[in-house]
Formats: sequence, C-alpha cells, structure tokens
Amino acid sequence: MTSLVASCLAFTFGLIVCSALLPGMIVRDLWSAFKAAVICGLLSAVLGKVLFFLLSLVFFFPILISGPLGAFLVQAFVNAILLVITENLVDGVRFVRWRTALWAAIGLTLLQMLVTRAVSG
Repeated sequence: MTSLVASCLAFTFGLIVCSALLPGMIVRDLWSAFKAAVICGLLSAVLGKVLFFLLSLVFFFPILISGPLGAFLVQAFVNAILLVITENLVDGVRFVRWRTALWAAIGLTLLQMLVTRAVSG
C-alpha cells in the first residue's frame, strides 16, 4: 500500500515538474495532476502489462540486444500511450504533440523506477 501511495504522489509531482519543463505539456493545477496520476495508474494496472507484452513482441529483437535499456524504452512508450489515453479522460492535462507525451513518459518512467527502488529497497 505504501508503494502505491508513494507512486501516485511521485507521479503527481512528476506531472507538475514535466509540465514546467516541457513547453507542449499543460497541467492546469495540482488536482488535475493527481486525477491524472490515479487514472494513469489504474490504466497501467489494467492495460499496461498487455501493452508491454504486445510491444515487446513487436520490438523483441531490439529488447533482446539492448537488455534493460530496451525494456525501459518499451515501458516509456507504453507510458506515453497511457498518458495520451489519460489526457482524453482528465480535464486539465493536455499534450500539444505526441512527442511531448513521449518525453514526459520517459521522465515519468525514470521517476517511477527511482521511487519503486527507494520504497522497496
């Protein structure tokens, strides 16, 4: 439970920071970021593993060659897809371009890895 709460709070913080750093990302307020974090977390629980599996099948060879880096990139791409879906469900979070969502997903995936490692270990 602690890991879930920490992950949600870190994701909220990450959305706020990413919106300050990325010109094509708009987060209206903290409440919108929190709603997006919860919805993206739920989508990740429901769709994340399936998307990761499907994208791993498509990009199997690069993941096999690059190992953890390839898995990280596939996870970032999955998170970008989930962010775009979340954008359509939450009023107050917008991405001007798909590329902006991908950059935000890379930053959020790094943050997610750090929080998971800090909470579990």
